[in-house]
Amino acid sequence: MPNTRSRASMTHEEVEELIARRVAEEMEAREVARNLEALNENKEEHEGENGGNRGNGNGD
Repeated sequence: MPNTRSRASMTHEEVEELIARRVAEEMEAREVARNLEALNENKEEHEGENGGNRGNGNGD
């Protein structure tokens, strides 16, 4: 719906460009979230293999 108060409107091309930009941003955000999730899973697996984050075995 156009902004009738300021009489601003967008051309079809501008709308398509805006949609494409927002879709690209969303896809990038999802990829980042997926990568962070994978990193967290790997960290948890690594900590489980090494007994967690309880020092280096030298009394520390």
